[in-house]
Amino acid sequence: MRLIKVTGGLGNQMFIYAMYLRMKQRFPDTRLDLSDMVHYKVHHGYELHRVFHLPQTEFCIPQKLKKVLEFLFFRTIIERKQKGSMRPYLRRYGWPFIYFKGFYQSEKYFGDIRDEVRRAFTFPVEETSPATAAMLRQIDRDGQSVSLHIRRGDYLLPKHWEAIGCICQLPYYRNALRAMEERVPSPHYYVFSDDLEWVKQHLPLQAATYIDWNRGEDSWQDMLLMSRCRHHIICNSTFSWWGAWLDPRAEKIVIAPAQWTRHEDSQTILPPEWVQVPVH
Repeated sequence: MRLIKVTGGLGNQMFIYAMYLRMKQRFPDTRLDLSDMVHYKVHHGYELHRVFHLPQTEFCIPQKLKKVLEFLFFRTIIERKQKGSMRPYLRRYGWPFIYFKGFYQSEKYFGDIRDEVRRAFTFPVEETSPATAAMLRQIDRDGQSVSLHIRRGDYLLPKHWEAIGCICQLPYYRNALRAMEERVPSPHYYVFSDDLEWVKQHLPLQAATYIDWNRGEDSWQDMLLMSRCRHHIICNSTFSWWGAWLDPRAEKIVIAPAQWTRHEDSQTILPPEWVQVPVH
C-alpha cells in the first residue's frame, strides 16, 4: 500500500490529488490518507469531495492510530528531502507500506496526465450562486478578461509574513499590471481578493470588476471564475495558480511572481510558458 498524506487548503489539496492520480496509474494500490484532515480546521477542511464530487476511495482512521501504524510499518518519503528527484515516486520498493508526505507544487508531478487532471477538477457549474452564474456569462463574453488575485488576509499574519506574505506586495502588482498591459490591449480586470478596499486604494485599474460575494465554503467559485478568464495575474498562492492553470486556452498569458517564497524562486512551481516578473 502507498499512502499520500493530504493537508492544506484547496490549492494544496489539488496538487496532492494530481500527484495521487499520476502515482495511481503506476501503482494501483495508492490511496489518499485523510486521517489528519479530520482534525484540520484551517481554511475549510477537506474540500475535494464537496467541490469536485470526486470518488471516495481514501484511507482514513483515527489520527493517533495512524501515527502508530506509520511509525511501526511504513517507510516515509518526505518530498523536501528528495531534492526535486522523481525517482522515489516512480520506483518500486521491496517494503510493502510506503507513506508519502509533501505538497508536489509543480507540473512535473502530473504533467503527462494533464487531461485527466483537468477532468478531475471539473467545477459543478450548476451549483454556483446566481451572482457567480451571471458573472460567468459576463466573463465568457469578455474578450479582454484578466483575472487578478491579491491575497492579503492570512499572509499578513506574523507566522506567514516573513516566508510568503512579504513577496507579492504593491511593487509586484505594479510590475505585473505593466507586463500584462504590454501584452493585452485594454484589459478588463476581474479582481479576487480578501482585501478589496486595499486594492481599490492602491491599484488604479482603468476597467475592473470586483468579485466580493464568494466567502467561506463558496470560495471555490472564485477559482472557477478565474479559470474562465482569458489571461491571469496570480500571486504566490496555489489557489490562483490553479485558477490560471485550469484555463485550457493555449494562447493565455499568465503573469506570476519570479519569487515564490523568501528563500525560493518560482522556477519549479511555474510552468515555463508563464511570464515571471520581479517582486521588487
